[in-house]
Amino acid sequence: MESTSSRILSLSAALFATAALAGAPPLAAQGGARSALMEDWAHQRRHVLAVIDSATPDMLEFRPTPGVRTFAEQIFHVSQVAALIVGRAVADTPWPPGLVGDSAGYLHDRTKLRAQADTLLGFVATALATVSEEDMRGERTLAGMTLPRWRWNITALQHSAWTLGQLVPYLRLKGRTPPQFTPL
Repeated sequence: MESTSSRILSLSAALFATAALAGAPPLAAQGGARSALMEDWAHQRRHVLAVIDSATPDMLEFRPTPGVRTFAEQIFHVSQVAALIVGRAVADTPWPPGLVGDSAGYLHDRTKLRAQADTLLGFVATALATVSEEDMRGERTLAGMTLPRWRWNITALQHSAWTLGQLVPYLRLKGRTPPQFTPL
């Protein structure tokens, strides 16, 4: 069965192709891919914070089965990987000192976890804002793989969606309702 994100990506590609064939102005003239990606990250940031807000403070150390990340570790993982991929492979931006706080705090305190996730995803937005539309087409290498910068960005968004989706059972097993998915 095809995943929702795969269907959305396929539909998006089909719509872009249809617009191009119909003589629509290039994507850059419509606001550009970078603008669209920045909107996607703003949406993702709101969703991550809503997921944190959906949890109770005592859920931070909850793991539904042995060997998986705790709820707080999952949130941190989403945020940190997004910052790493976008910062390094998309924007080529140095990792700012102090970007990651003390895990003894944010892994055990919901307010600190929310602040840490917001800081990391704020870094994503700031880093992405430094990349020009033209540079988005350039290639970057990370972890031995070379991809266009825009593709690295999509990879980070897909990872984020994948990992956030894993948190739905965490919330439901604790009687919580996950935030509803909303389009941009």
